[in-house]
Formats: sequence, C-alpha cells, structure tokens
Amino acid sequence: MTAVRLIVIGGYSEEERWQTPQLPRNGEPAYADAFERRPGGKAFHQAVAASHAGVAVGLIAAIGDDVIDPSGLPPLVDARWQVTTGVRTGRTALIVDAKGQTISALSSGANAFLEADFVATQSDLFDSAKVLLISAEANIDTVAATLELAGEKRLLRILDPGPLPPDLSVREFASTDVLLLSLHEFARCCGRFLSIDITASTVTGMDDTTINALARRLCAGTVVVSLDKTCLVSHGTDRHGDSADVYRAGTCGLGDAFKGTLAAKLVDAACFRDALMDACEA
Repeated sequence: MTAVRLIVIGGYSEEERWQTPQLPRNGEPAYADAFERRPGGKAFHQAVAASHAGVAVGLIAAIGDDVIDPSGLPPLVDARWQVTTGVRTGRTALIVDAKGQTISALSSGANAFLEADFVATQSDLFDSAKVLLISAEANIDTVAATLELAGEKRLLRILDPGPLPPDLSVREFASTDVLLLSLHEFARCCGRFLSIDITASTVTGMDDTTINALARRLCAGTVVVSLDKTCLVSHGTDRHGDSADVYRAGTCGLGDAFKGTLAAKLVDAACFRDALMDACEA
C-alpha cells in the first residue's frame, strides 16, 4: 500500500439517518420518508474525504465488540481499529428535513475508550505521515497525548474540537497548529475559554480585526472560523505559506468533507489559502 501521508483519528459510529419533510417537534413525531444505516463518525467521513482527494490515509479509531462491520473504506485508507471488549460501538442518530436542517444525537460508546497506548503503537503511520487530523469525538486524554506525540514527530497538527465535549480544555488548543471552528463553536469557545459571552449572530456582525483578536487568544496556531458564507483565517507565527496574517476566503467550508479535504491538501500545498479554497469547493 502507498505510504500514509495523513493520519485521521477520532470518532467512529454507526449512523442512523431519517429523512423527514420537517423536523419533529415536542410531542409531534415526524414520519420519515426514508431511513438508512451506514458507517459514520467524524474520523470515518474525514478519512474517506481525504482519500477522495488522492492522499493515502491512516485511520485510527475505536469500535466495540458488538457486531459492527466498519466497511465502505476506499483502498487508500489503512484502518487500525481498537476493539474494546464489553463496550458498544458509537452510535449517531440524524434527522434531516427537506431543507437540509439537521438534528442529531451521539452516543460515544467505544470512542470514549480509545487508548493513547494503542495510538502510539501505530508508529509506522506516524513515521511516514506529514499531517494529523484529530477530532474531539475520541477520549480527550488520548487526543491531548496524540497531539503531543504528533508534535514530537513534527507533523502538522489539525484539531477539529466539535462538538466541544465538556472535558475539552486549552491544553488541546495549545498543542494545535490549525484549529477548525464553526461559527457556533467559535462563539461557545469564546464563552468557555475567554469568559466572553457572545452568540453566533454576534460573531457574524464582527469585523475581521475583532474576530482575529479573539482567535489569537484562543490558539497560538492558525484558526479557521467558518462563518455564514465565508471562512476567516487567522494565522499565528506560522502563515503556512500565506502572504497575510488574517484574511477571508470568499466561500465557506463546512462539515467533514471540508475538513478531510483540507487536511489532505495541506500535505503538499504550497500555501494554506490554496488548500483552503480546494477544500471549500469539496
């Protein structure tokens, strides 16, 4: 198999997706037009997206000992599964209406038991990779230890902290080269870590200078904030080949396809902006 250039670590879950004309309300269940069950979770979707961008990916995640077949991975993905005895594989429930609005619920299951020792034993992946993309759907202590390990191996470290678990802390941000935040996650991080109580709608009304100032307080590395229709990039001391410290891309990147593609493009990109634009188009 082609040598792995990108490592993706985080949550794996079995997804159950209901398509409904409108989202259910309290006391008013919605009838589903369609239902499907499929492999999912942040790490799974991000690894698949990265492989579609043509990069060999090492996927590290935890599953339970229940009857789950983590199938559907492209040939460019080398998956390393930690099988956790006595624990169920993670589950995600998604309800999507005709407008694409989604409500979801996540049961972490085995993801909460991913061990730092298991990650560290995948040394062949770390020896060949250039970039790490890790999400906070996995055990947060393992996330912190893996960020430190990747730093020692001189990998570019990308953190996707959503959905902002309660035990997420500034230690993870301090070990991150690129921090990816949605509009709502950025607002919540400002409240949790900076004691600045703002809403997502407040952020959309801010100028670039104000958002940049908040981003610089959250993380010493690059911060990408996906706004309503644009992405704001706030660089730290390393611009990753860009000419400006802060700028907006004229399009918005959202979801795991965006994040997986961005990580894949950063393996060989001459500058960060080029990788970001390719990922936004994905």
